[in-house]
Amino acid sequence: MEFKELLMARYATKKFDGTIVDDDKIDQLFDMIRYAPSALNLQPWKVKVVTDVETKKKLSAAAMEQPQINTCSHLLVFCADTDLSGKAQKITKLMNQVGVPEENLKQFTDVMNMFLSNYDNKTGITEAQYNVFIAAITAIYAAKSLGIDSCPMQGFNAEAYSEILDIPESIVPTIIVPIGYPADKQMPKLRFEKEEIFF
Repeated sequence: MEFKELLMARYATKKFDGTIVDDDKIDQLFDMIRYAPSALNLQPWKVKVVTDVETKKKLSAAAMEQPQINTCSHLLVFCADTDLSGKAQKITKLMNQVGVPEENLKQFTDVMNMFLSNYDNKTGITEAQYNVFIAAITAIYAAKSLGIDSCPMQGFNAEAYSEILDIPESIVPTIIVPIGYPADKQMPKLRFEKEEIFF
């Protein structure tokens, strides 16, 4: 599909039919998510993948019993990794490994250090979460390109999700994306006119 077709065909699926997406498609999806853009390529996210029926039931209870969670094939829990400094060290190491010239590496490191100096633990969470949304958006369009539907959701109790999934404190559940095949139909897309958006 052309991107405009993907844009128009994607919708927030309200209920899935329970069919399990095959491993090959899931692997392709995960690889595309891996290439989502992020500020300074920090990639400050982790994605917890949930397929277990009983776990999904517990997570559904912590998300207002929305039917997408119990009926999806895979539930992707996008989390903000708040260790921005640790991510910076990892990406710098990777750049060294692939032979980025010293001059470019120094320039990148200087910018990175200036960038990181703007954040403490609290503001670092916010910065990481901004990036997580980019990864989640990438996921919903990547999924649609593979014929998989999705529904990005924030209506869940993040603390309960952390407890149920035994997620460390430094990893913050931010947005969930259930994926699968729909048991509903797309409604007409309602959007504001361009004149109300662009100024």
